[in-house]
Amino acid sequence: MAHIQVPYGVKGLLEFELPDGNLALDTAKQFPGPPPDIDRAVIDALENPVQGAPFSQRLARADKVCILVDNFARLTPADKLLPPILRAIAEAGKKAEILVASGLLREMSEAELERKLGKAILASDVPVYQSKARETWDYDFVGVTTYGTPLSCHKRFLEADLTLAVTMTQATLWGYGGGGSMVVPGVSSFETIEWNHRLMTSPYSNVGYEPPLNRMREDIEDACVLSGLDMSLLAVLNPAQEVMELTAGETIAAHRASVAKYDRHYTFDVERSGGKVDLAIAGSFPGDFFFAHACWPVANLDHFVRDGGTIILATPVPGGMAHYSYAKDYMPPTPQAIRRLYEDVFYGKQALWHACLWMPIIEIMARKDVIVVTEPQRLEDFALNHITAVTSLEQAYELARQKHGDTMRVGNFPYGKWVLPTALNDPNQRPERY
Repeated sequence: MAHIQVPYGVKGLLEFELPDGNLALDTAKQFPGPPPDIDRAVIDALENPVQGAPFSQRLARADKVCILVDNFARLTPADKLLPPILRAIAEAGKKAEILVASGLLREMSEAELERKLGKAILASDVPVYQSKARETWDYDFVGVTTYGTPLSCHKRFLEADLTLAVTMTQATLWGYGGGGSMVVPGVSSFETIEWNHRLMTSPYSNVGYEPPLNRMREDIEDACVLSGLDMSLLAVLNPAQEVMELTAGETIAAHRASVAKYDRHYTFDVERSGGKVDLAIAGSFPGDFFFAHACWPVANLDHFVRDGGTIILATPVPGGMAHYSYAKDYMPPTPQAIRRLYEDVFYGKQALWHACLWMPIIEIMARKDVIVVTEPQRLEDFALNHITAVTSLEQAYELARQKHGDTMRVGNFPYGKWVLPTALNDPNQRPERY
């Protein structure tokens, strides 16, 4: 028997055994640990950028520095990355402020800020602000992107002499996070975010795709250049949420370099395992508090599971469905339901900024079955959203076996939210629709 361990959010690990002959692809692997001196690693990255001037040279010409950090929806360990940066700013006699790039998500609570930034930073004299995209008076108009998105950015960001985004690179439903995403949606106004998000409906504005295929990301990067963001520091984390890679420099180049590092750890060759599998088993991270974020592996595993196949997702989702609850009105995802969804977006009944969290998922559910392994108290939530849910991996596996038979090919994807197939952006394999 093959023994696998499936991460189960804040609850730890689920243990499961399946016949050796069924396990066609196993993505469980060893990852590097953190650098021995994280402070030195941060400064080394900033002083050896992949493109542009080192941070110290930029700092010498500045007075006020605005540092962008992401919010509760990302796992970036700002409490570990910011201290050496803030010390360097203070030693240079400059002023620092921190702006949380919230996009259209809610403000972070004091407890969430403490988890993100650490007690020492919150207790220091460095001011911490949070962007609120609906408070239009906090934003100034910058210009219009080549895709026609009107760009308005937070005044604190625009008024700084030096701007640095500190974030992480990971696969997201819209390509890869980090870099320019700290500007759009991070510190942009409501209308800018919604305007950009209209591009999420283009065929390759989804998980793992980069520009030029990914139109939404291309628009984000155009906005990033327009905004004047000076520099980004990007981390790649291992599944234990430890920093294993750091990259800095002018944002677009730094993001490309960080994505290349990410791919070396988290991409797998589908064909080497004999092609797409019948069943994928995926886990969830402790930070997947809501199903709106825990559901993301469905999109990643779309690349690994054949149409008609099944995805098992293990997640306790202690916070419930969150924005995913809007999806229930379009389930099952028939062509008629999908058309109605697009109509509702057009007429303003559904906003793209939150629909982007679940539209890609229900479109995949039209082609693949999804079974969620969760806590007993969450079964009703999933039933209301027309998603099959059970309370054990054994139950979920048996449902899949009944559908696909005893010889089904199974893939183990403990960190399904972060895995991608190799060569997704290979220019020699560019889709005909491009």
